[in-house]
Order: sequence, then structure tokens, then C-alpha cells
Amino acid sequence: MSSVNLTSKSHSKLLQDVLKFYIPLGIYSMIMLTSHSVINAGISRTGNSEIALAAYTVSMSIMNMFASPTFTSRQMLVALARDKKSFRISRSVMVKVGIASLSVLSLVAFTPIGKFIFINIFNAPIDLYPEIEFAARFCLLLPFVYTLRAYSQGIIIVQKKTQYLTYSVIVRILFMIFLASFLPKIAWLNGAAVGILIWTLGMGCEALCNLLLSIPLFKKLPEQTTTSDNAQAFSASKAFSFLWPLMLMSFVWTLGRPMINFGLSRTTDPNLSLATFQVAYSFAWILMAFLDNNLRQVTLIFGTSQHNIDFLKRFTLILSVVLAGLLAILTFTPLGTLGLLKVIKVSPELAYASRNILMVLIVAPLLIAWTEFYMGLIMKLGKTKILSIAKIINMITVTIAIYTLAIVAPQIGAIAGAIGALSGIAIEMIVLRLAYFRHLKKQALNQQEKAPSN
Repeated sequence: MSSVNLTSKSHSKLLQDVLKFYIPLGIYSMIMLTSHSVINAGISRTGNSEIALAAYTVSMSIMNMFASPTFTSRQMLVALARDKKSFRISRSVMVKVGIASLSVLSLVAFTPIGKFIFINIFNAPIDLYPEIEFAARFCLLLPFVYTLRAYSQGIIIVQKKTQYLTYSVIVRILFMIFLASFLPKIAWLNGAAVGILIWTLGMGCEALCNLLLSIPLFKKLPEQTTTSDNAQAFSASKAFSFLWPLMLMSFVWTLGRPMINFGLSRTTDPNLSLATFQVAYSFAWILMAFLDNNLRQVTLIFGTSQHNIDFLKRFTLILSVVLAGLLAILTFTPLGTLGLLKVIKVSPELAYASRNILMVLIVAPLLIAWTEFYMGLIMKLGKTKILSIAKIINMITVTIAIYTLAIVAPQIGAIAGAIGALSGIAIEMIVLRLAYFRHLKKQALNQQEKAPSN
């Protein structure tokens, strides 16, 4: 009986710690979703807002793709860094990655390579190129901002002070609102540049807040951890070998939406399909934001023993079922329609058309939650190569699924995009799960071989 009571108390304490760590991350992600509304509001105050929004979307998406390696380095810190020495080593690697990213962005912004990428590869309208080119040059700030933000957030997450992230993003949104009212008044800035500056300077404000909050936390870290073999073996080469598959994964992931959009453009009514998928996906993502890129942090920080991992399995299951249930309620009750009309602010026709896509997306929380769970476990093992492989398989599956559906059943429209996206996530989750259990089996065999024979 006493052992049962101890286990119950242990689970209760672990649940409190997990919720205290995880809920601020979820709130942080939901607040971040408002960034795009603020940017759109700022661009709408400029001349030719529709053209400006199109130029901003093209410029930001492509430049962000080349800046994304600096964005992913936070995962390296959360997975590997536990003392001042490991954070310093990680910082040197992150600075080098940031310089490399800046070099690529400079080539895109200031040489004919940029025009080739924007016009020939991504099919941007030629008449938008002058505005795209001007705006793209402001993206050179992104590697600095992303690196500073990732480094300071890594310290905050490792020290389990995730509420600091929520405080910082609130300051960021308020600063972005100020920028959205101020920057459009500057005559020499075009609309796309206004959008990029709102995003970049807003992120910079958040990064600065994170830095100020992380300094006292960094001082509390030990100089060097001596109890962990992982910490003793930490080096720049180990940091980079962990990081480069994540950079590849991030780059591949940025291709996901263009692939879906390209597939939907082959359906019977491409304009309706693209608009409906965007509306439904954005609406569903209000709930998905609690999971994406957040649940893996829980596994990384708290998955320190098999006892904790077993607990986190139950936590993941319950969380995913609750979110799927909430999405089902929004889909099958007037609450969803009200949200689409009042929150997302779409037309009644789009709101009605989005319901079918939301029905398909109800299973998304289950798939995303388990993908995040196994992703965190694999990161904790340092086996990041399988993450990039799984993401590539995800993208291949998405492409095959959506193109097949667009050819075989073009009349289903945006449903093809939802099925394609879910198919990719499902395959990625299966690959990660198989890879994790294969590692456990291999680990058990190695232990048996090392065990002394009687």
C-alpha cells in the first residue's frame, strides 16, 4: 500500500511540474498566432495593400526558408546543454550557423541569384519583384534575431521557466501593434517592407526580453556538469552533428505548404480549394499550436527515466484526445461557425465549406501529439538524423497523396490537402516510433552482451 501511495504522490508531483512547464508554452504559441493579424493590419494601412501583402508573403516565406537553420538551434540547447560550458560551445556553433545563413540571405537579396530564385523557381509575378527585392533586404536582420532568441529561449526552457516566454511574447505583440501603426507612415517604405520590419523588429523585441530574463538563469547554471556522461563528451562537433539534421528537417518542412498549395491548384476549383484549406487549417491550428513544437520540449525535459516516460505517454494520450474532442465540438456545433465568422472573419460560404475539412482534421491532434512525443525522445537520444529522414518521408507522402487525389478525385477540393497533410504526419509518426523502439531493442541486446555470464 505504501508503494502505491508513493507512486501516486510521484505522479501527482510530476503532473504539477509538467503542467507548470507546458501550459505557458501552449499559451505562448497561441499568443504568437496573433502576429500575422497584426502584420496584415499594418500592411493594410499602406498603399496597394493587396499587392503589398502578396509581395510580403513571397519575400518572407522564401527568406525565412534560408534563415530557418538559426531558428532550429533552440532544440540543440534543450536536448544537450545543461551547464555554462555546453551553452558556450553551443553558442559558438550557433554564431557560425548564423553567419552562414546571413551569407546566403545576402546573395539572395543583393545578387541576380535572388531574382532567379523568386521568379524562376518559385514563380513570383515579375511585376512584384521590385517590391519583393526591396523588402528582402530587411530580412538580413533575421539570422541575428533568430540566433539571439533561440539561445536565450534555450536557457529559459532548460531552467523550466517557460512563463518567461509568455511574458516576452506579450511585450512583442504590443510592440508589433505600435510598429503596425507607425511604420506605414514612413513614405519610403513599401508595404512588403513594412510587414517584414513588423515581424523582424517584433521578434527582436522578444529576443531582447528573453535575453534579459535568461541572464540570471544562466548565472545559476553550474560551470560544468560532472555527473552526466553526455555533458562530459559535449563538443562543437557533437553539437553540429546534432544540429545539421534539424536544419535539414526545418528546410524540408518549409516546402510542405507550397507542395500542398501546388496540389490544390490542380483541383476542380483551385481558388476555392486554396482559400478553404487555408481557413480550415488556420482555425484548427488555434488548438494545434498547443502541441506543435511544444510537446517535444516536455519529453526532452521530463523524459529522464522509464517511469517518467510511461507517465508522459498517458499525458500525451489524454492531451491529444482532449484537443481532438474540442476540435470535434467546434466542427459539429455552431461554436465552430461562430469562430470562423467572428474570429477568423471569413465569409459564410467559406465558413460552411471549411466544415468538411475540419471533420478530416479532427484526428490531427492525435497524430501530431504522438509525433511530438517520439520526436522529443529521439532528440534526447541524440539520433537527429532519423528526424530529417522522417520529415523527408512525410513530404514525399504528402506530395504523392495530394497529387493522386487531385488526379483521381479533383472534385473533393481542399479535402485532398487535409488528407495529404494527415497522411504525411501519420507516416512520420510511424517512422519515429519504429526508430525509437528499434533503438531500445538494440540497447537491450547490447546490455545483454555486456552482462557477465554465470
